[in-house]
Amino acid sequence: MSAMIWLLLAPAAAMSQDGVQVPTLAPFQVLEIRVGRWDPVSESYTAWAEVGGSVTVQSDGSVTLPLVGRVEAAGLTTETIADAIATRLRDRIGLRGEIEAVVTIAEYAPIYVLGDVRAPGEYPFKPGMTVVQALSLAGGIDRPGASFLQGDRSALTAQGNYRVFEQELLRRLATLARLTAERDGREIVVPEELSQASLGEELVAQEARIMQSRASAFNSNMMQIEELETLLRNRIDRLGQQAQLREEQLALVEDELADAQQLAERGLSTAARERDLQRRLADQQVNLLEVETSRLNAEQRLNEARRDRLDLANARASEVVQGIQDQRAAIAELRIRMETEAALYANALGTGSGFVRPFAEVSPDLLLLREEDNGGAPVIVSRTDRLSGGDVLEVRMPLPEMTTETVRRPEVGETPG
Repeated sequence: MSAMIWLLLAPAAAMSQDGVQVPTLAPFQVLEIRVGRWDPVSESYTAWAEVGGSVTVQSDGSVTLPLVGRVEAAGLTTETIADAIATRLRDRIGLRGEIEAVVTIAEYAPIYVLGDVRAPGEYPFKPGMTVVQALSLAGGIDRPGASFLQGDRSALTAQGNYRVFEQELLRRLATLARLTAERDGREIVVPEELSQASLGEELVAQEARIMQSRASAFNSNMMQIEELETLLRNRIDRLGQQAQLREEQLALVEDELADAQQLAERGLSTAARERDLQRRLADQQVNLLEVETSRLNAEQRLNEARRDRLDLANARASEVVQGIQDQRAAIAELRIRMETEAALYANALGTGSGFVRPFAEVSPDLLLLREEDNGGAPVIVSRTDRLSGGDVLEVRMPLPEMTTETVRRPEVGETPG
């Protein structure tokens, strides 16, 4: 009797220019899409919530958005499809100003573990998940005919939980290192615990890309606000010059009107001349008022831009501080859980059936079926291989001959792994 395990995982990663793997999109992933436009005429940024939002990649590998239509997504990176969406909007609408789109993977396609496992069903997927990690989520292989007692099952479960918590701990440590670097304004300092892990370099590289992307977005927003402040200050200066000229013209008209009134009293000027000068005086007063009103509006917008710049900086600093606190709390909780699982594992080793070693000596046959490779023919993989979306993994566990030989069990104090 054999065990068959079917896994539908996230897609393989693409290679970036610096040689780092970048996750690509695949069917059934949930994407978070944000689209906006900077209008240089009105000097404002408009977010188009109706265009973006939460979108699921369809089974054919495409997504459909209002005003954009159908866009191929499978196999692309988030940056590539974001550029495609922005380009499609510019081509279809023909608007001036820069249209920006940001795409992030909010939820990966789940994995489905079926067959002779302890807990078949659906499980959430995380990038970099291996075959053995998927098996641990399902409680391990339920070997047909194996006389496992509760201690053996408990040891396997504790070991799987320990490894899952260990991977999560490494990711949390990498995120904490990145947030601390953002707070202190320096490069990421890799913790010793993370530098010694096999995935440490990859996790740090991923956090470095996140840090660079966040810094680029923050600097871009700050630059836009600073450019707006420069435009407003220039406008205020020009309006001040216009106001000064209006005041000088107003003073000239007032002097001319006063002279005309004196001449009219002596009969040397007409009433029509005096009325004409009064109209000119009123026009100059209105023009001066309009200029002063425009300058006040520009000064108000300048104050608002300065406030927005300060709010943006404060919000980023607050977000980083809160993130550091959250990561530290999560790391402390994970360490407690790992200590608990290690204790459960050590205790379970003393209550097993004695059949663990004979069955462990039988290596399972792991066959991976990937439709786009080898014409659909299965290939042999190992427990440490990573899986991609649409993969089918068949685990064939040959039954060993039963033995009554007494085997040495690990010491109670040994740690998982």
